[in-house]
Amino acid sequence: MGDLSENLSRKEFECECGCKFDTVDFELVNILQDTIQHFTKEYKTRIYCIITGGNRCVQHNEKIQLLYNRDYIPFSSNSQHIYARAADFKLYKNKIKKENQISSVEIYEYLYIKYPNKYGIGWYINRNHLDTRSGQFARWGR
Repeated sequence: MGDLSENLSRKEFECECGCKFDTVDFELVNILQDTIQHFTKEYKTRIYCIITGGNRCVQHNEKIQLLYNRDYIPFSSNSQHIYARAADFKLYKNKIKKENQISSVEIYEYLYIKYPNKYGIGWYINRNHLDTRSGQFARWGR
């Protein structure tokens, strides 16, 4: 049981640097919970959600950007993670084991179809990104 929704807890979204930045956008939590429930019905089993990247304070975001983006200009990020409006996540069927992970393509397609003109939806090889940016939408990775 989570303290934000049936399956999600605030602690899961906390910045990884230890600064305790743990605010979470309620709309983001609702969409993630809806996605978990969708796959619970589809697979008729318990679905586990692992947040692999939640909130980032500005300092932690700078470290991440500089580590993974060689063309990054310092302090130019407009990442939704620094606004507590984004999560990178994985879904698993039944137990958290590599062979039970739900395909990130399958998750991307579900979100893409359900929210055709809203949010930021990203697809990576082994995880997905979802953000609740306002006034625009974005898609990447597919």
